Amino acid sequence: MADSARSDPGRLDRMIALVRRDVPDLRLVDKRTVPWMRALGGLLRPVVPDFGDRMTTVIGPTVYLPRAPEELDPDALAALLAHEYVHQLDQGEHGAMFYLTYGLTPLPLFRTHRAHWERRAYAVDLMLAHEIGGDARLALVEARLRTVFGGVTYGWMWGGRQAAATFLKPVADAIRAGELQQEAPYDRILATWRGDHAG
Repeated sequence: MADSARSDPGRLDRMIALVRRDVPDLRLVDKRTVPWMRALGGLLRPVVPDFGDRMTTVIGPTVYLPRAPEELDPDALAALLAHEYVHQLDQGEHGAMFYLTYGLTPLPLFRTHRAHWERRAYAVDLMLAHEIGGDARLALVEARLRTVFGGVTYGWMWGGRQAAATFLKPVADAIRAGELQQEAPYDRILATWRGDHAG
């Protein structure tokens, strides 16, 4: 675990190479340079205040970052790309159904299918937290994600913090048991993060 916590100068390049195996036309774009992204951020500000300046958005091969890629810490960008890679795989597999179910938002009364897609991607964040800092770091990220899932970040996509805790628990338990790390695509992501092989 300690080795993977240290900065790895090759990690970002490995993660980009992994993503490009499935998304060969991957593009990393500063969303501040995209007029329609800025406009969308303005429209969403009352509901999702962090969309414009803190959140990353992925549509097909394009990852819209809140800042220019070179302004981000390389390891943080590698982790972010690993998260978005899961979305890109799901978008590729499910096509229009992904976008339709992700975008439907019966605020804030019901649990949305968006939570299903985000739990799959945030499993990466939980897995890498465990890789870096064991159960203690995993528990910290799990606690933060209760607010992410049950609050305004994604437009109240799940029914409150306690329900979000129940929804996230099976993923965290699978990571503690070492099970999720053996499932695709998480096995490839973890191997790439570690530098065990090219992914």
